[in-house]
Amino acid sequence: MIFNRGAFTCLIKAFSFTTLCLFLQCSEEDVLLTSAENLSILANTSTTTSATTGGCGCTYTVPATAYRVDAQALGLKPGAVICLKAGTAYKNLVFKNVRGTAVSPIIIKNCGGTAVISGSTQWFGIRTEYSSFFRITGGTADGTYGIKINGGHQSLHLDLLTTNVEVDHVEIGNSGFAGIMAKTEPSCDNATVRGNFVMRNVFLHHNYIHDTGGEGFYVGHNFYSTGISTPCGTRLPPVLEGVKIYNNIIKNSGWEAIQVASTPKGAEVYNNRIENYGVKNVQYQNHGVQFGEGGVGKFYGNFIKGGKGNGLMILGNGQNFVHDNVIINTGGHGIFCDDRTATGTGFKFINNTIVNAGVDGIRLYADNVPMNLIYNNLIVNPKSYATYTYPRTGNDAYVYLLNKAVKVTQLNNYFTRDINAPKFSSPSTFNYSLQTGSPAINKGINIAVYNILLDCALKPRLKGLAYDVGAYEY
Repeated sequence: MIFNRGAFTCLIKAFSFTTLCLFLQCSEEDVLLTSAENLSILANTSTTTSATTGGCGCTYTVPATAYRVDAQALGLKPGAVICLKAGTAYKNLVFKNVRGTAVSPIIIKNCGGTAVISGSTQWFGIRTEYSSFFRITGGTADGTYGIKINGGHQSLHLDLLTTNVEVDHVEIGNSGFAGIMAKTEPSCDNATVRGNFVMRNVFLHHNYIHDTGGEGFYVGHNFYSTGISTPCGTRLPPVLEGVKIYNNIIKNSGWEAIQVASTPKGAEVYNNRIENYGVKNVQYQNHGVQFGEGGVGKFYGNFIKGGKGNGLMILGNGQNFVHDNVIINTGGHGIFCDDRTATGTGFKFINNTIVNAGVDGIRLYADNVPMNLIYNNLIVNPKSYATYTYPRTGNDAYVYLLNKAVKVTQLNNYFTRDINAPKFSSPSTFNYSLQTGSPAINKGINIAVYNILLDCALKPRLKGLAYDVGAYEY
């Protein structure tokens, strides 16, 4: 990397701003914004190095000395394969102008074993800029992670007008803040604001994220409604469309395991396994999954076990659809839902299993939407049951409504304080499927209209005479 006087000045400014923020208590967003802008300037002062092609079908192999890989400068075309070689001591890397097509994406992959990127003491491990239609992949087999990113404030940052991107089979650990961050920060550059850019088709799957200082996944901007204050006024962040986060494992996240926002047309978060979330127990930042401002989505087939805050926190539009999840041993509510942006027909909670919630099973503050639905849920032993006094009762611990203005239809739910009553297969080993003779079998309302074809174990949802209650179909 080549530094000039201007780059050195920017580095000093970035350091000075971050140091000042320690005293002024700037927000995380303030630090990220200024640091990202200066990092972009520094990246533009580096040179692109080249390497000869190797095995693994590589078009280009990233050398150990690389900092920035500019695919356009290297002449890499759609369909090219960029390789990260196992055994090479990579430091943090910027991938810029990686532009494939929908038919021929550019692939960034490991070669010859596990490729390791060290982002320790850096603002990122891998960062992408001005890139589209590409995939970062560490393999295809379940449980295989051919790319490992260790450290970095954002270990993997899909940044600066990145769009149409897939990330899979990557292990990320020891992040200073986010494991994977996917968003473009609005700035005085008009290309970065809502209406001029949409981050589309972000697929994040089969990754292992663990021991992060902040979120495991930070997808979309949280200030969807209010925007960000910049030197040129308030700027609204761009939205995301076509987001899918699935089949990931997230353990020991400092803040939320998954946070999604600015997806007004919907995102899908499904089949993820989350354990021990919110370990830093920062107030309002300690949930298993959070749908923030503008965070419309479908949430299904997820397994959430143990954490400091709520299992699922919804602050988005009144359109979220939550079904076939297992949520157990939460520090807060199993599910907390508030319609802060009162649009949509209402929230739907169908066929979820919630066990040993630290407070209520479901707490619903959605009093501005026409109707909420709570069908076929199996809720066991919410810890707040014995705490309520008149006019509340212990039954409010299963489903707690903010007030009489909350419109809700509750049908065919099964509530009990007795862990043995539902006849789970093996609750001591966290297996909440149903045994023969379970009172939840064939006791659900018909949900065919919602087109739920599979339960949380990916088995057919309707097998007997009627739908079952809870996340598992017997």
